[in-house]
Amino acid sequence: MSRPISISKPVIAITMGDPGGIGPEVILKSLHGGTPSSVYYLVIASRDVFEYAGDRSQIPFQAHLVPTLEPTLLREGEINFLDITREAEALYERAFGTKRPRDEICTAGKVSQWNAALGLTALKVGAYQAACGLVQGLVTAPLHKEAIRLVDPKFSGHTEYLAKVARVKQFAMMFVSPRLRVTLATIHLALQKVSRALNKESIVEKISLTHEFLKTRLKIQAPRIGVCALNPHGSEFGTEETEIIRPAVEEARQLGANVEGPLSGDQIFYDAYHGTWDAVVAMYHDQGLAPFKMIAFHEGVNVTLGLPYLRVSPDHGAAFQIAYQNKANPSAFQSALKFASRLLAGDGSS
Repeated sequence: MSRPISISKPVIAITMGDPGGIGPEVILKSLHGGTPSSVYYLVIASRDVFEYAGDRSQIPFQAHLVPTLEPTLLREGEINFLDITREAEALYERAFGTKRPRDEICTAGKVSQWNAALGLTALKVGAYQAACGLVQGLVTAPLHKEAIRLVDPKFSGHTEYLAKVARVKQFAMMFVSPRLRVTLATIHLALQKVSRALNKESIVEKISLTHEFLKTRLKIQAPRIGVCALNPHGSEFGTEETEIIRPAVEEARQLGANVEGPLSGDQIFYDAYHGTWDAVVAMYHDQGLAPFKMIAFHEGVNVTLGLPYLRVSPDHGAAFQIAYQNKANPSAFQSALKFASRLLAGDGSS
């Protein structure tokens, strides 16, 4: 029988993502087999949405409802659940000047104002509680950026939002799988803007954040980091390698990182896959994510480096096209939960 506890283990908050997508379904499927004894899970979401998702996925919604995010109210061996519906209603009213539609639980498979209010409220509650230290980990289900921008036009993504709430200036996206880890030097940019966005200081920052994560979180004593060239064949074309990337690598090496580069993008990922590098720093989004998703689409996770807590997410989107059809594969979300649980319990293996 479950019982209230005094908090002695890490708490991982789980945000629902966009309720019009597969987030609620993959969360329910991931938690259906039970919770680990090493951590406590707290789902931040709408109760109505999860009851609906439970009916659609044939997984009965069973959870311990907590009135506030207070760790001492959590129960061991149960899905702890914080219902943010009222807070989402208040956000909806502020954003759109009217009360939310009462007959709408969520709009499945589509962008909607109510979906946006629910998804952003869940993220906001999780982000602020994590930044305040009430939870030690945050696992986020996928949002739909177009929807969130109905409420917050400046929203650019989970990573930037969480960094802003936590008031950190240095942060990065890192993708982790058992055989390949990739940090991005630039994130969501048009390809023609990448070269102008690169500078020595930002690349040094990404190398340093990667080194710190590998050493402190993954317990790799002397991590080896390879840095991609921007242009084909290393430095045969263009000047970014000699003017920006190589000086950044040399400075990062002086700061204590075991790092090499710039290395040709058509070779470095093969070498990393076979163990030469513990992580790769890629210059732009698709340079790093194309090879990563090729080998780890269902097991890879996204980690935000630089935050004062551990944030992990599955490496996929909201998948509106299969929402509430009981077709969502929970493997990536399960990997994110397991990865966060292992790290917070002190096991650095990835």
